[in-house]
Amino acid sequence: MGFIGLPISLFLYWLMLRSKKESPFPKWGLFRLMIGAVFCIAISTVLSMPISLIITLFRTGAFVDFSGWLQAIRENPAVFKEMTQNLDATPLQATFWSIINMFFSAGLLEEGLKYLACRFAIRKEGMVRTWMDSVVAFAIVGITFELLENIIFGMGGDFLSALLRALAAAHFVFGVIMGYFYGKYRVTGKKGYHLLAFVVPVVYHSLANGLIATMEQSKINQVIGITSSISYIVAAVVTVPVVFYWQKKKTLNVPVKE
Repeated sequence: MGFIGLPISLFLYWLMLRSKKESPFPKWGLFRLMIGAVFCIAISTVLSMPISLIITLFRTGAFVDFSGWLQAIRENPAVFKEMTQNLDATPLQATFWSIINMFFSAGLLEEGLKYLACRFAIRKEGMVRTWMDSVVAFAIVGITFELLENIIFGMGGDFLSALLRALAAAHFVFGVIMGYFYGKYRVTGKKGYHLLAFVVPVVYHSLANGLIATMEQSKINQVIGITSSISYIVAAVVTVPVVFYWQKKKTLNVPVKE
């Protein structure tokens, strides 16, 4: 099931790279972007679980008396399970901590890694000549990250979940948003756009994932979680024609400042 999203990823690659037909990336430029995404998925996969565990330990109060907490776990391993089961007294508390967890283990971690990887890849002169080049570069990192993530999560998963993940194309959307604002920063020189390039994807990613993760808490959470899932699909569906429009009208074919 992991490769069910491959046709969608290939379409998104084609969509973005058609902007570069007349002025392709410098030699190995595209390769650097894709390799950067590979490093991102590898690092985030390794770090996400420890980060989530640290947040859980913080919530249980383990760090107040860590040695005592370890001793209690050694004497009765079931204590940790009991602690974690009693953490969320209300759906609101569960939602709050789910968003906090997703902020550190998904939003900040993954978007931060992708941002750094793309910035590193586009350092070479000629990689980003126009505002549209910025959108393409960040989107390529996002598409590659998403393709690899779908393969990982699709292993052992069911068909419907794999299909919905592929249709959502969230990292493609995050990449376009990041590239749009970073490109606007390079065009205008206004640092506020540079900040938005990072903040908007992180906030959207953290909120949506956090709300989706608490769908089983209550009926209201289920509705909100489903709405968040749908928002990813809607955002992807809307982003595709927007990119087509930019390409057709050459809206973002504006030279950036060095």
